[in-house]
Amino acid sequence: MMRRVVVVWTLLVMAAVASAQDPLAAATDAYRQGDFPQAAKLFAQAAEAEAAPAARAEIRVKLAWTYYAMKSRSRAEEALAAALADNPGIEVMRDYYTDDFLALVEKVRKRLASGASTARTTTQPARPVQPPSGGTLAGLRQRLAQAPDPPAVEAVLADLATLEMTYPPQQLPEVLELKVEVLDRLGRSREALELRGRLAALRASSQALPGTSAVPLDILLEARRYLASSRADDAVALLRGVLAAQPSCVPAIEVLAEALAEAGRLDEASDAVRTAMMGGEKPDLLLLQGEIELRRNRPDLARNAFRRLVEIDLGNDRGWASLGLLAARSGDLATARDALDKALRSNGMLFEARVVRAQLCLLDGQTQPAIQHLQRATQLKPDDPWAQGWLGMAFLTAGNVASAVEKLDLAVKADQLRFALPLAEALRRQGKLEMALQVLDRLPADEPLHAQAQWDEALALLERARELTGTPSTIKQSIELTAATRRAQILLAQAEAPPPPPAKK
Repeated sequence: MMRRVVVVWTLLVMAAVASAQDPLAAATDAYRQGDFPQAAKLFAQAAEAEAAPAARAEIRVKLAWTYYAMKSRSRAEEALAAALADNPGIEVMRDYYTDDFLALVEKVRKRLASGASTARTTTQPARPVQPPSGGTLAGLRQRLAQAPDPPAVEAVLADLATLEMTYPPQQLPEVLELKVEVLDRLGRSREALELRGRLAALRASSQALPGTSAVPLDILLEARRYLASSRADDAVALLRGVLAAQPSCVPAIEVLAEALAEAGRLDEASDAVRTAMMGGEKPDLLLLQGEIELRRNRPDLARNAFRRLVEIDLGNDRGWASLGLLAARSGDLATARDALDKALRSNGMLFEARVVRAQLCLLDGQTQPAIQHLQRATQLKPDDPWAQGWLGMAFLTAGNVASAVEKLDLAVKADQLRFALPLAEALRRQGKLEMALQVLDRLPADEPLHAQAQWDEALALLERARELTGTPSTIKQSIELTAATRRAQILLAQAEAPPPPPAKK
């Protein structure tokens, strides 16, 4: 029994020693607590103790990032040079670092590649920095309150940067709060937002119980509010700050991906989605990935994302709708019908899926189902001219000319000129030839053949189109409309022609 106890205690002591000798884990903890000098010291020790060059390079990138956070650019460049010496092809995850730091990485990489003098391949622990004389936090607050102009405020910011490197970690948020105020006063709002994100992440880490995740929920909700109010770039800045303090905060990376997509930064958004999904696929992330790939004009990648989404979540209505809409756009009508039907069975409120499913019904000659789909769509969005126009098309196909004119006219008046030709045809059927010609006059100048009154050429092309596989049934109506318009234009020209002069006697 005694021997067993001794063995257990020996194992516990060995585990404790191993933990105490793990500078990398201790460095990460110090960084998360905002103790950058201690983090730099421990990252340097971890790099020196690591034998594998690739792993050592990764540690030295973290060391460089820590120096960069301490405003020590020269030491950051030294650490990056050492990292690139260990692994010249190292890739720095762009979602974990700021754009300025990434630019610094590329600068050092180019300098080394061009054969310029390299920085030292070993790094030393950060030297303690003394706070500026008279640069206490209370003193800096007073100086800021009395600062008469921007240069005086800039001076406060410089002293705050020095104070930030020397302040106790548990009191660092007070320094950062004042720094946010200074940045706002200087009009550097994006930097202020980024710092606020970092500050929130540091506080969440310090308040989290052991073994629990330190997610700054309040700041993530604020980022979503920015997204809802079309302030995507502000949301990006806020989340970049969170990830500066918590590089592995997956919820922040997920919201960052949405914000980058909303801001139109699609390549960055795609990278963020892939990073977030390293911890596992999620339906919302797959949907976002598909939407991003569509906007990047990569339909095959988008289709793969949507298919994977419905594989892991069979009841996901948005996934089926996205898959169906993409299939309809690419001409895969069988897949489109099946996917859109599944989406609408799960959620009848999907507006775009309703309209496109109605279009497919018209292609299949199913007029009444098309009308039913479109009536439900217009109930969801009564003022949408796109849905109203297609409802008019369905009524025209069904022979309900009066309802067709009403709906098509609403669409054309909302500048949905794709419905001008069907409206003109409906008016012709009502015998309102002059009104039909007025509708055709609204077509833009670059409208081929019809706008140029080249009726013979238009008829020839439409006849050829009717012979193609998959051509919609409305092509026949277009042919009739074009022929009727051609005849009407001839009659109108004859009616307006002046009579010939009388013959001379």
